Amino acid sequence: MTGLASDAARAEAGAEADARAGSEARAGSEARAGSEARAGSEARAATRRTLTWLRERRGAGRTRRLGYRVYVTTVLVAGWYGLYAVGAFAAVRQGAPLAGHAALIARVLPSGLVLLGLAALFLTARDALWRGPVTPPRADADWLLALPVLRGPLLRPWFALSVCAWTLAAVLLGFAGAMLLAAAGLAGIGALTLACLVPAVCVGLLAVACAVVVEGSRRAAALVHRCTPLAGLALLLLAGQAALAGAGYRQLPLEHVLLWSGPWGWAAQPVLAATGRSTPLWQGALALLVATTGAALVHGVRRVPLLPAATLRARARAASGVVAGLLAADLRSAKLSASGAGGAGALDPVGAVAVRGGAAGAGARRAARLRPPRSPALLVLWRDTVALFAAPRRPALAVALLLPAGACALLAAETSGVRAFGATLVAATWGCAAASRLLEPARLDADDVRRTAWSPRPPARLALDHAVLPSLLLAAAGALLSLPVAVLAHPAAPLAALVAAPVLVTSCLLNTYRPPPPVALLFGGAALADFGPFFTVVWNVIGPLTGIFTLAVIWSLPTLWLPLSLTCALTAALLVWLHRRASGRE
Repeated sequence: MTGLASDAARAEAGAEADARAGSEARAGSEARAGSEARAGSEARAATRRTLTWLRERRGAGRTRRLGYRVYVTTVLVAGWYGLYAVGAFAAVRQGAPLAGHAALIARVLPSGLVLLGLAALFLTARDALWRGPVTPPRADADWLLALPVLRGPLLRPWFALSVCAWTLAAVLLGFAGAMLLAAAGLAGIGALTLACLVPAVCVGLLAVACAVVVEGSRRAAALVHRCTPLAGLALLLLAGQAALAGAGYRQLPLEHVLLWSGPWGWAAQPVLAATGRSTPLWQGALALLVATTGAALVHGVRRVPLLPAATLRARARAASGVVAGLLAADLRSAKLSASGAGGAGALDPVGAVAVRGGAAGAGARRAARLRPPRSPALLVLWRDTVALFAAPRRPALAVALLLPAGACALLAAETSGVRAFGATLVAATWGCAAASRLLEPARLDADDVRRTAWSPRPPARLALDHAVLPSLLLAAAGALLSLPVAVLAHPAAPLAALVAAPVLVTSCLLNTYRPPPPVALLFGGAALADFGPFFTVVWNVIGPLTGIFTLAVIWSLPTLWLPLSLTCALTAALLVWLHRRASGRE
């Protein structure tokens, strides 16, 4: 009996201890909940006080600036877009001025609409890599984000502003598309307006919501970087398919697959249904598009307060730097500002090397295996080789840019006169774009002279050394890709590619080592007929313009050996110009 009583006493004592522990835990959780509620109320109160203080001190000025921007936007939209829209509407009311092209527009419409939707989403995602839809001014990003206030009330107005801007752009583009289709006589203006506006607005809002995710997530940004070549290839294939459809070679099964491949295809189905095309499930596609857009917007609104402060500060600095570079007509400065938006350890926006926490990517690890040469004369060549191995996308993109150059060269070989000159000019432009992708090491050396402090050679000699490897690569790739032109049209096409490559590379290097534009040129005033900004742009691209235009003129000549000799002379002249420009004598 005594043992039973002691067991009961111990059980009762344990139950009392458990009850006390439970009450203490409940009291602790209630205390934590109360403290969290008090902290949340204090943060909301601090946010309200901060916003009230800001409105009192700068609210009037910000309202005036916003009103002025709204006024300028309204004047531009009403003065340009509105006048053209009124004229187009009047023409549509009188008849169908584009009725003769109705069959062509109807054939191109499915692939063209998918191309436009995919391009809108892709370009918005790329924009989010350096700017994004939530980009407060630099003062707000540097000062307000460091305060103990809630970020939602600070950042959601900027997200709402981006939503309004994209909605306005979608409405304008959608109405323009409706007017175009109505002018072709494919349907009435009322039905087309409704069918175009709703999908356009949904695609715009979906693009903004996806951009918020890319802006706030490093993983999403890395995914956009990795998918950029695939997306670019998809856009090129869609453009090719639209061109083939316009020529009469339609692929109906492929068009059906594209219309259900994603939001870019769902948005096209209501428009196709309004023009009379058989799309029996377009209501379901529209419902999917609206539901996806709504879910993405809700998710984007929730993600806005979670954006990292460091990311917002970097985006604000990048946006201000890009604006400053564009106003100064300095595209290189604008590009460098955009490249620095990701901060340390981010992905290079032009798709170079992935660096996270100081660890190099696979390309950089392969490049590290290249041993430096023993001869100092080969050090620049070795550094350029390492840089291209570390960024394999650059030579790959250069080869891809040579493909349309070869197509234009084939067209130039089969025609004559003005058409041949125009095709040669376009081919040289594509070749110059390909050459510029191989010159990033030279641009880095030109941007920061400390990178070349190791070399006892003068900067002019280093600039000439930077032309060796890109010229060899571009000449080899151009000669190989011009073999079809040699077989089909002109046997000397590979030789032309070999001698033209140094001209294109040197003309791009002239742009790399250009001096700052003279201030008198930018503010020319009446002496230059107020064309100062235009002349500044020409100053910045005078090297590529010289190479492209001179090559087009030379290779429009009828004989073969005269263009070859003149191209070699042009190469020598451009190298002398590059030497003088890099040595600072210009």
